[in-house]
Amino acid sequence: MELEAVQFFKNLSDETRFRILVLLREMGELCVYHLCIALEQPQTKISRHLAMLKKGGLLQNRKEGKWVFYRLSSQASPWVMQIIESVWSNQYQLIDSMINKLILVEFPARSINLPLPNITR
Repeated sequence: MELEAVQFFKNLSDETRFRILVLLREMGELCVYHLCIALEQPQTKISRHLAMLKKGGLLQNRKEGKWVFYRLSSQASPWVMQIIESVWSNQYQLIDSMINKLILVEFPARSINLPLPNITR
């Protein structure tokens, strides 16, 4: 477990990977394209971080045609999920900001005065 803990905290220490975990906890599942929009990062960078998180056992993915969707791993240790849950519950502004970026791209005609989704925490 010690090596697993070290690897987990190394993954969490990177801002991009931290944001990916928080956003996936909020949204459940997202494709690489939506992660790129929400995090304002190029596909190559997001894919590299996703690969690291998947290798660390934190993410699972599925393919649907040409799209790859990621979600938090159902196989992650309970203590890992408790930490992600705790971190997620204190990141309202960060989450809202990332979701707002998705809304602006997915619904550009309605983006003016569009309320954020009702997020229950």
